[in-house]
Amino acid sequence: MTDLQWTVVAGAAIVLLGVIVANLREWRQAKKLLRAAAPVTDEPIFSVPAERVLDATLPSEISEAIAVLEWQLPISLQRVQQELRGWRHVASKPLSFGWIARASSLPAAQPEASEVVALQVGILLATRSGPLHAMEYSEWQEQLGRIAGALGARLTIPSMSDVLSRARIVDQQCAEVDAQLTLSVTSHQILSASAISAAAHSAGLESRGEARFAKGPLHHQRFSVFPGDTGSSLTLLLDVPRTTAPMAAFQEMVFTAQTLATVLQAELTDERGRPLAQQDLDQIAAQVSAREQQLISLGITPGSIVAQRLFL
Repeated sequence: MTDLQWTVVAGAAIVLLGVIVANLREWRQAKKLLRAAAPVTDEPIFSVPAERVLDATLPSEISEAIAVLEWQLPISLQRVQQELRGWRHVASKPLSFGWIARASSLPAAQPEASEVVALQVGILLATRSGPLHAMEYSEWQEQLGRIAGALGARLTIPSMSDVLSRARIVDQQCAEVDAQLTLSVTSHQILSASAISAAAHSAGLESRGEARFAKGPLHHQRFSVFPGDTGSSLTLLLDVPRTTAPMAAFQEMVFTAQTLATVLQAELTDERGRPLAQQDLDQIAAQVSAREQQLISLGITPGSIVAQRLFL
């Protein structure tokens, strides 16, 4: 090859290299621009249905077995809600729902326009009527499978043996710390409906109809009051696990019972009609405090949604 040919080849190579370098530089600049222009999306966040279920809390590992449905591509929240409509219980065990939805720039007034990437479905492990059993688990599993198929979701569900074992443990733990205590206001004469109503009003109680009363609003009541079996007494009932701050509620219940006893010219007794001295009330208060601490040690806050579910 002559010197002239070598010169031509070398020149062509230099030009080609220059083109490659220029193209590489432009590609890198374009990539930077694309990154800068791309919208910044938040990580998926936990959300709850617009159609609220059990005060719109997410399923809890403490009280429920939890299955997860996941989608490779986001699915509309509205479509998920349509598939879940009407499904709130499996036999006696209530369900709860929570999902992971992509953060959206849409107004909060349009939650139905959100896109869901995963759904949690929790089933309660136990109530006062007993633990979750095999038939309830099977019905839950079958319905989850149907929903996963209808929505094209991947279903992850804990095994029946693990769930039923946990259910028995939770049921036993709850039975050991459960407590519903009563005080009575006992008269030596039959208490008329008008006398009971007047006394309840004096004690600051709210009517619940049919001569029944309560302290506190309907969904956050402290204790209930209702006529005893004999017609000459009133019973005050405190449901310890389902009541926020049970010790304070008990002290309030004692004060209310004393007020009722004064107005009705009756006396404070136990459910068998035995008069209660201050020493007796102090012993009951100690028992309430012990149960409250036992519940907390299990991770169950008295009066919380978890407690409201487990002690149905």
